[in-house]
Amino acid sequence: MTSSPDTTATAHPGWSRLAIWGLGVAGATMLAVFEWLKMRSMVPPEARSVYWVWQWGSWLLWAPVVPLAYPLVRRMITARARPAVLVLTLIAGFMATMLYWSAGRAILSRFTGPPSVRKMPVGRVFVNHCKGVILPGVYYLGIVGILGTIELRRRLRREALSAARIEAELARAELDQMRVQLHPQLLDDTLKTTADFVRSGASTQAVQLLARLSDVLRLTLATLGQERVALGQELEFLQAYLALQQIRHPGRLRSRVDIQPAALTAEVPSLALFQLAELPASPWEGALELSAAVADDRLRVRLHQLAAAQPGVEVTEAADRLVHLRQRLEQLYHGDHVLQVRHENAGLLCTLDIPLVHLESAELFPTDGLRAAAR
Repeated sequence: MTSSPDTTATAHPGWSRLAIWGLGVAGATMLAVFEWLKMRSMVPPEARSVYWVWQWGSWLLWAPVVPLAYPLVRRMITARARPAVLVLTLIAGFMATMLYWSAGRAILSRFTGPPSVRKMPVGRVFVNHCKGVILPGVYYLGIVGILGTIELRRRLRREALSAARIEAELARAELDQMRVQLHPQLLDDTLKTTADFVRSGASTQAVQLLARLSDVLRLTLATLGQERVALGQELEFLQAYLALQQIRHPGRLRSRVDIQPAALTAEVPSLALFQLAELPASPWEGALELSAAVADDRLRVRLHQLAAAQPGVEVTEAADRLVHLRQRLEQLYHGDHVLQVRHENAGLLCTLDIPLVHLESAELFPTDGLRAAAR
């Protein structure tokens, strides 16, 4: 069984050659102690030191097998070797290990060990040990099994981390796509409304509308690539969007915001409030009540959207948007969150409960105007 110097020098990040050798020596010493304690009473007192050296030396012969087998096991797992290749490699490794171990025991018998063994020729000791393949085979498979389990666990952990990174990148890409998709329809509707205001002589409304559109686009670009933002920043975006809709459709939407000052610096999933506000079938109509409070290291957000008082209009959940938001919350908080959406008082009540995490700096976003009670 051979391995290149590069692979044995650092078999894996975090597993140096010294660590692998230490693992082999520690395991051999522990097994030698256990075996010695089991048969110590059967050995005459005057011969105990000789027997102990023999047993310990015999077990230490297995120590070099660990650093030699580890790179081979690692390559087999990394390359996802086929069963036939794996079996042939194990057999070849066992044969090489058996020859090494038998030769080592034969040489060791010249210096220590039971008198019956020391009187035998070196060749006969070597052949006798080669014939007894059962116990060495069990030891060899045990070493390979332990090393394989360690490496397989490390590989699964690396794959899990890689999958988590891919999921995070995908979530960010989907979030950015959502932001980008807002622009074409928003620009088209806003510019058409602005043109109507200009033609009707309502220049003040036209200027206000363009200013709110500028705010929405600025805040969208400011959070590009961010999965979590401060609640104050999320509120600023939502209120800019609400102000734009209120200018386009005066009197159709009323909003009331009640946020604890301590909650403004808390982190929330980006665009989460916007997604919740868009759940009704006819969003941006009626009344929107938003509140947020901090308690017991949790952030609790409550968003209640009342439908416009129109006969026959029913508020329904947008299932695909809600599923997407639940997936994002699961990816960010791993089950440590609560999102409830239910019909209440002819509207839709959304409650979000997530761990409280404050931003390091509260000056990352402007907060002017966020504490207004109503519009």
